[in-house]
Amino acid sequence: MRLRELFSQKLGNAEVIPDASVSSKLMRRLARQEFLRFNPVRFNIYYLGGIMVAAITSAIILLPGKANSDELKPLKPSGEITNIVRKEIPIVSEGQTVIKNADTFNNKGVRSIRNQSNTRTPVVSAKVPVRTSQSLENIKITNSVVSDTVAGKSLFIKTLPETKELKNEMKPVEASFETSVTEGCAPLNVIFSNRSTSLDSCRWTFGDGGYSYEKNPKWIFDVDGEYKVLLSVFGSDGSVAESSARITVHPRPVAKFEITPEKAILPKDEIRFYNYSTDASIFKWDFGDGTTSSIADPRHWYTKFANYNVTLVASSEYGCSDSLVVMNAFSGSEYFIELPNAFIPNTLGPSGGFYSAKSDEGAQVFHPNFSGVSDYQLKIFSKLGILIFESNDINIGWDGYFRGQLSDPGVYIWKVRGNFRNGEPFIKMGDVTLLRN
Repeated sequence: MRLRELFSQKLGNAEVIPDASVSSKLMRRLARQEFLRFNPVRFNIYYLGGIMVAAITSAIILLPGKANSDELKPLKPSGEITNIVRKEIPIVSEGQTVIKNADTFNNKGVRSIRNQSNTRTPVVSAKVPVRTSQSLENIKITNSVVSDTVAGKSLFIKTLPETKELKNEMKPVEASFETSVTEGCAPLNVIFSNRSTSLDSCRWTFGDGGYSYEKNPKWIFDVDGEYKVLLSVFGSDGSVAESSARITVHPRPVAKFEITPEKAILPKDEIRFYNYSTDASIFKWDFGDGTTSSIADPRHWYTKFANYNVTLVASSEYGCSDSLVVMNAFSGSEYFIELPNAFIPNTLGPSGGFYSAKSDEGAQVFHPNFSGVSDYQLKIFSKLGILIFESNDINIGWDGYFRGQLSDPGVYIWKVRGNFRNGEPFIKMGDVTLLRN
């Protein structure tokens, strides 16, 4: 201990300069220690190990992919083969003869053929369909030598179909449709038939503000005009296609006419027909007595009195038509005479039986409604049968007064007789009630 302290004291301040070889060895030793020690800022053994692990992992991942490319492909049969058996036939070089039952298999399943020199030639075996009628002896193989490194599974390779045959390709959507009619008269009923292909959904617009999502819709165009019908079809892949057509709707005529005189007397009066039809250029009249006319505004004479049905058919140049029938066209001018069943006399005094439209508003005069009367007689009786009024003028009725005095309220009997203009006589009787305000 004392000796160490002595040397320390003597040599503590001494300066030793090492030899160059010593310095070199020391630096190499320090470099090895630094390489084995983990230092994140310097390359060391840990970085080297990580690089090696990454390289090995990449090799393991990539190598199987390459191996998989040599996997067995499906066999492609050369055609229909019947009554076949499967036997193994060796593949040998051209000109070599295969000796039946002379082949053996090694422990790896590779068959070899014994030739006359007792040497084993490794070959690749494959199971080939062979007809039973064909002899397997002395079969000459004329193809080239196959390397024993080729796998048997690669002898028969079926060409894979093209990708487009394997994939269910989406055909582009196409829009088309048919219409039951392309033009007609309003209201026009049209049936649409969708002939589009590869559609997923569709939308119709009919040009009049209406639309539909049905595949085969029906639509009524009730207003005349020209309409553009548009069909939009949508594919499942988002594609859109359109198709259009035009529908022409012609106006339908409206048949109208008027008969004059309003209270015509048949067969005396001439009948005139005034045509007020619209959107029509062709007319056909049927006067109801077996006669017709195609004049727009015809005139007609009837040979006798009757109830006639007059018909007008108005048509347009497009074939659109409308008709109007007036039933009993002359019922208002028929020969008739009718009397009311009550009236209210004017309490201010007698009127002499003269009546007018104003007096008729208050039903102040008892008189007949008539048509076609040529001569006339009216008599009024009390309940006891006493004649209290008589008139031979159809324009003069009973005002409710008897000898200047207003008659009592109650029921009175009337009787009328005469002739119509056609010579037909008439006689009628009834009762009337006199009322007071």
